[in-house]
Amino acid sequence: MSHALTDLDIQQAAAQSGVVGAFQRRARASKRRRVVRTWLTLLPPVLFVLVTFAVPIVSVLYRAVEGVASADLPNAASALGRWDGNTLPDPGIVTAVACDIKARSTPEIADAARELNTRLSGYRSLLLRTKRELDSSNAPIGAGTLAAIDPRWSDLAYWRILLEATRSITPYYILAALDLRQSTRNGIERAPEDRRIYLAFVGTTFWICFVVTLCCAVIGYPVAYVMAQAAPRVENILIFGLLIPFWTSVLVRTAAWVIVLQPNGLVNALLQRLGVISTPLTLIYNRFGLYVAMIHVLLPFMILPIYSVMKSIPPNMMQAACSLGATPLAGFRQVYLPLSLPGLSAGVLMTFVLGLGYYITPALVGGAGEQMESGLIARFALGEANWPMAAAIAVVLLLMTAMAFLVLSRVMKAVGLPGLTA
Repeated sequence: MSHALTDLDIQQAAAQSGVVGAFQRRARASKRRRVVRTWLTLLPPVLFVLVTFAVPIVSVLYRAVEGVASADLPNAASALGRWDGNTLPDPGIVTAVACDIKARSTPEIADAARELNTRLSGYRSLLLRTKRELDSSNAPIGAGTLAAIDPRWSDLAYWRILLEATRSITPYYILAALDLRQSTRNGIERAPEDRRIYLAFVGTTFWICFVVTLCCAVIGYPVAYVMAQAAPRVENILIFGLLIPFWTSVLVRTAAWVIVLQPNGLVNALLQRLGVISTPLTLIYNRFGLYVAMIHVLLPFMILPIYSVMKSIPPNMMQAACSLGATPLAGFRQVYLPLSLPGLSAGVLMTFVLGLGYYITPALVGGAGEQMESGLIARFALGEANWPMAAAIAVVLLLMTAMAFLVLSRVMKAVGLPGLTA
């Protein structure tokens, strides 16, 4: 009897096991369907971010190291790839380069000439003249054809520039954006003194952003404190006043400062009427005007993070500190300020990073010595159509911004704010 019961128990256990297994399979299938639906839901925004954010950044990174002339002179690039660059190229390479120049169309040669001329002045006239002479001549191309057209083809410097420009990947523009260049021995050296201008723009950009960020912190912290401690009605009025600038274009706000700070503007007129000055002050198209305009534009980005953190601090914290014997100043320094530092650090980071990419404000109210990296990028991209150089400067600015972020994150973590690194 017990043996029969045991068999029955085994059969029931097997049936239950089959039911449990089927239930587990259905649960796993349902979980897979939920995961697939989740990824299908996330697919459109992921594709949008890739198309509008990741792809342009990768394109800029590649354009900064792309050898543009390699696409315009592919056969020359292949031939020069066998040359060591120490002596003049052999006749086979010279003939291949001459044949490639003749085979390319005039627009392609013009693009390559413009690229090469940015590296060595006079290369554009050399390449275009060579193209015209080769097209008009029916003589067979030989090793001495190029030198017969122009003696500059016997200069090793021109061949080295052509070799560097026809490589698919070249560090030329990145090095130039750092006031460096490749030496004749394939090393890296500083650019000539008259061409060291780009690091000066980097220094100017970071100094301007540092001063603007510091002023915004000094002005914005007390304003955020007043907003957080004010009565609800007054608080709403202050928030409304803080948000008004966001409803106006940055271009309009910057142009307004041009009107206010010009020699016959409102500020000079008021100071003259009060008898403070006798002649108008120079308040525009200099560093002072740039500071004023950028502080006005960036100040809300400093105030809002600080205010949001201060609003979450319980009001009885200071009362508790004072009840324990702390003076108001000591309580603020030891209790309230540490609690509000996350908002201050977020505001500093946001203001500084936003300031690094400003273009409109320095262009309108800054002088010639107050132009920032963004203005330099715009000049190369829009004025000179030198996209590789504009991309290289953008990459340098991106790397400098990342370094500034890491340094600021480490500093804030050192003072007890690890949340900033997240």
